Amino acid sequence: MKLLITRHGQADDNACGITMGQRDSKLTVLGVRQAERKALKIKKLSQKIDRVYTSDLGRSVQTAQIISDILGLQKATSDKDLQEISFGKYEGLPYDAIPHIEGGYMKVRFPDGESNEIMATRVINAVNRIYEAGKDACVLIVTHSGPITVILASYYGRDLQAMLDDKIENEEIVELQVDRKLANPISEKE
Repeated sequence: MKLLITRHGQADDNACGITMGQRDSKLTVLGVRQAERKALKIKKLSQKIDRVYTSDLGRSVQTAQIISDILGLQKATSDKDLQEISFGKYEGLPYDAIPHIEGGYMKVRFPDGESNEIMATRVINAVNRIYEAGKDACVLIVTHSGPITVILASYYGRDLQAMLDDKIENEEIVELQVDRKLANPISEKE
């Protein structure tokens, strides 16, 4: 399966330094432009997209819709398992309001939220369902920074904790050739 993965365009909360997680936020004017530019980049890749999947959060749905409209693609299939991690009670607060804990939030849940392990499990399950639905397809996934990092850690066999600090930009498009189901980058390492 040819897999193109991209992050949603800039959302209002991104621009304000607010922790979003599973909290919804609309695209900014810049975010709309980023989605339009992504569509043109994908077109230049000369890829025929067979299917489009997106997180069910509005910023991803809006990005996927813009890309699909420009490229004349079918409407994206929303999948809740492609959502960003739930930061629980920290959603809606400034980024620096999240307390640092030794060892990070790999197995420790955010209060009223998820751990990175929980997020990784649901994201990998979603990607594997997509893979099983069309191993020979070219698929576009529009999602969030956390899920993209999970997919990359799994694909490249890297440590998720080490990759979480890598920034996934709003205009980034990652292209992977997936020829197997992906493994959870946490549970497989321990």
